Amino acid sequence: MKSTLSAVAVAAGLTAGALGLGAVTAAAQPPPPSPALGEPVPAWAPPKPAEFWSGQPVVWTSAWGGRWGVWINGGFITLSSNPVTNGG
Repeated sequence: MKSTLSAVAVAAGLTAGALGLGAVTAAAQPPPPSPALGEPVPAWAPPKPAEFWSGQPVVWTSAWGGRWGVWINGGFITLSSNPVTNGG
């Protein structure tokens, strides 16, 4: 009798686990924005140098004080200088 109860308890636990009963449901976070889409452009940004460069969209990034550039193969190629320091 004792082994039968143990077997039923184990089977019920496995079934509940397989169905996801009692598991905490994780809230889905929206994915971060793609760097290829760029960031919102601030009002003080210099004019956009072009719409596309080497087939990639020119986007704004706040890195390095803010610059226009393109994402190619996971790397960012800058197309403008830092508008705050007007240089590198």
